[in-house]
Amino acid sequence: MVVVSSREFRANQRKYFDLARINDVVITSRSHGSYRLVPITEDDTLINKAVLDAKIRQGIADYEAGKVYRMKEVESSEDFLERMINEA
Repeated sequence: MVVVSSREFRANQRKYFDLARINDVVITSRSHGSYRLVPITEDDTLINKAVLDAKIRQGIADYEAGKVYRMKEVESSEDFLERMINEA
């Protein structure tokens, strides 16, 4: 883990962005606390709270309306997901 001040980070941003790909980088500030610099990968999902809340409300409404998929007792999770995709 590499710990740097916010001033050092500002002066050498490129260095710490590159370093964050292979190591934990913590940026400290007296007035704002500490932050960890984390690269975002293609596996990460970014969504704001309003969009997430809307998707959850829609999911609840779909469930209450009976718009659900039920996994069969003998079905594997892969088969279940494939069936859901094909039925959609």
